[in-house]
Amino acid sequence: MRLFFILFLSVGILHSYAQNPNDCINALVICGDSSIGLDPSGTGFDEFSLPGNEIPSCYNFDQHSIWFKFTIVGSGSFTFDIVPDDGADYDFAIFGPVADCTELGAAIRCSSTNPDNAGVPPETGLNMEETDVTEGPGEDGNGYLQFIDASVGDVYYLLVDRAVGSGGFSLFYTGTAQLPNSVTAGSVEDQSKCDSDGTQDGLTEFNLEAFTSTVADGQPDVTVTYHTSLNDANIGINSLSSPYMTISNPQTVYARVTSPNGCTNYTSFELSTGGPTLLEPSEVILCTYGFNLEYSVTSIIDEVIADPTGYIFSFHATQEDADLNSNPLGESITLTETPQTYFVRVTSEEDSDCYNTTSFEGRINRIISAVNPEDLTACDTNNDGFETFSLAPLTTIILGENAAEDFTIGYYATEEDRFLEQNPLPTSIENTQSPQTIYVSFTENETGCRDYTDFKLLVTPTPEPYFEQDTYQYCLNDMEPLKIKVRGGFANYEWNTGASGPNAAAIFVEEGGTYTVTVTNEYGCSETISTSVSVSNIATIEEVSVNDFTRYDNSITVTAIGEGDYEYALDNETNYQDDPTFKPVETGIHRIYVRDKNGCGVVSEEVLVLDYPNFFTPNNDGAHDTWYIRNIELFPATEIRIFNRYGRVLKNLPPNTEGWDGRNYDNILQPSDDYWFTLFLEDGRTIRGHFALKR
Repeated sequence: MRLFFILFLSVGILHSYAQNPNDCINALVICGDSSIGLDPSGTGFDEFSLPGNEIPSCYNFDQHSIWFKFTIVGSGSFTFDIVPDDGADYDFAIFGPVADCTELGAAIRCSSTNPDNAGVPPETGLNMEETDVTEGPGEDGNGYLQFIDASVGDVYYLLVDRAVGSGGFSLFYTGTAQLPNSVTAGSVEDQSKCDSDGTQDGLTEFNLEAFTSTVADGQPDVTVTYHTSLNDANIGINSLSSPYMTISNPQTVYARVTSPNGCTNYTSFELSTGGPTLLEPSEVILCTYGFNLEYSVTSIIDEVIADPTGYIFSFHATQEDADLNSNPLGESITLTETPQTYFVRVTSEEDSDCYNTTSFEGRINRIISAVNPEDLTACDTNNDGFETFSLAPLTTIILGENAAEDFTIGYYATEEDRFLEQNPLPTSIENTQSPQTIYVSFTENETGCRDYTDFKLLVTPTPEPYFEQDTYQYCLNDMEPLKIKVRGGFANYEWNTGASGPNAAAIFVEEGGTYTVTVTNEYGCSETISTSVSVSNIATIEEVSVNDFTRYDNSITVTAIGEGDYEYALDNETNYQDDPTFKPVETGIHRIYVRDKNGCGVVSEEVLVLDYPNFFTPNNDGAHDTWYIRNIELFPATEIRIFNRYGRVLKNLPPNTEGWDGRNYDNILQPSDDYWFTLFLEDGRTIRGHFALKR
């Protein structure tokens, strides 16, 4: 149990009396859960002047004292803690068990230890550990004494005195000995009543008995009295009669409830005199686009009085009109930008003389309009319908000519969020659908007036252009330029060649390289694609190298030049090869073909491969009857000389003959043998070889 006391005790002397004293006879009765209030201002009657009472041995207890009475209703230990506030030093003495204050006898416990001198905490009291029954003054002791083994029916008096300092103390009852059950005091709400007794002095009568049942709180056999001070209520003196005429406005009344066992408790409430209790209405500031606004004054009634039931309300332009209840304004007033004070009169329906007035100020602030932004459009780069939009650039647009520091702009996904100013959007967002409406609030910081606007987020398709071909090939030998074309139907085309316009889906080129076009659709979305044009050309045969007269290893090598990629064929165009060399090649006239792999055309050229036979059989059987070199007649300036093994020239053959028939200049048949020849060609080559004559 914790009991808290704040003492305001003036210095007194023995045998002196103070107003509303607290002394042994008027000791505060401590009960189970008592709530005791005391504001004494003296030391009261000096009990130690009586012959049956001895002054405590440890201290004179004549400074700032208070008496407590403990009646034991259940045996056990009697212990407590006194905890001073603000560094005060409290001493105590205990008397008992005794019957009354005239035969206290000597103190059975006495403590006056100075905690600063003793080097101990300021707390003092009785506990179960100590064995001494007295201590002090000065540094003697530690502040605590031995407990009391209390029995049923014992009565003890505790005298507490503040020796040093100021401030109150807390009393904690910690014993197991039972105290009488406490009594409670029910709370009474503050009361207000009109001063309608004919004299406007702020004072009027109240029926205190009307509150008795509330204070008694349903407890049987309790007594309720009313007092003008806490001291009177605590001591139980100077009770008030009912009805009671107040003496001040407002005035606090203290109610004391007393049980048959002497336990008391207290509550207080305030009596005030005047008209209805009114609140202070807030200033009415409304936002509007115009220069004035009609305002229904009845909407402010809830701010004028907590419960409007039973009252009549009127609104006036002046305080005088409100007091005289004249020139009411009606239920609607016109607010302008110029502030004006309006007065509210609240009158009791039952008593026209019971009224009160209050006032409020009303005016308007004009709403500054936001500039409506255009919808934001973004091209669908991923073809999924979603894009990220930056809202930051819209701030300047919405502000118009207004200063950015004067306004707050908020973006919201729903109208409800905008209205409640919740879930504002960041300045960089991804749309959730297309189109999506974004709701904007435009609030003037100084006035709080707000305008609204909105705009849409639109994700528009990105064009999907493509070329008619993946890649293009242009032959430089073509007579016409190459046409490059992309899908038509777009709003605009712009090529890296400089060609542009809504009809520029195709261009004509005569050079190779990369060609890029940017197409734009009707939404302004663009896409850029590129293609490459490879150039090629028909071949030019620069040289044909023939390696002949090698018997079975004759070959032809072609050297072709040009911008193309070439392949080669011999005698027909069915079997092309990448290798420009053909071997082995039979003797005779051949045609070589050089074809551009990119389709730019074919060139060809005839070539002669010469070789000589290894033998001949001049026996007139129609087969190999002469030795001759095929196609040598094509080289009329060629000279052929035939030798025997001894180097003798047997025959000079012109190229246009049918060949050597095996006879010498003398037309003599030569025998079977090996023979040699020397061939002097027109191109300056000299070919030597040998062959066999067989008969």
